[in-house]
Amino acid sequence: MLSNLHAVVSKGYLGIEEKHDKLITSLRTAYAEELNLKKDQTSYSDLLDALRLALKGYQLE
Repeated sequence: MLSNLHAVVSKGYLGIEEKHDKLITSLRTAYAEELNLKKDQTSYSDLLDALRLALKGYQLE
């Protein structure tokens, strides 16, 4: 799911309003190794998990 989120974001298909500043912070601080999110190094990792699950139905790979 992390690779799918990366594809959606890098292709510019995802727009996030500025009022969702915690989600934006989560995306900016996300750290992964071998497509495994390091939640202890990521701020608001639960919001990032929710976004990944919300995009599960959209497969771009």
